[in-house]
Amino acid sequence: MQAPKWLLPLALCLPLTLTLALPTTVHAAGASPAALGHAFYQKTAYPKHGMGMKQVRKSYGKPQSVRVSQGKVKKKWPRITVWNYHTFSVYFERGRVLHTVVH
Repeated sequence: MQAPKWLLPLALCLPLTLTLALPTTVHAAGASPAALGHAFYQKTAYPKHGMGMKQVRKSYGKPQSVRVSQGKVKKKWPRITVWNYHTFSVYFERGRVLHTVVH
């Protein structure tokens, strides 16, 4: 049985069409603004990974609240400290910035 004439062009164009539509679909799927390099996040300075507690306190002032993880401290499970500021929280491990989370 012979394939219809329209099947070959469709088979050649379909992968190209799907490939061109992919970045639009991924962008619309809800990627975070920080991952997209949103202008707000580029203009606002936040604590960077690896900064010390003294550097963060000097640059951003005293945090609104401080939380310290509870439980046994081991080399594998170090104590995590969280400093909460008005618009972001800073997570520390062994006195160094691990992550900064924007609210």
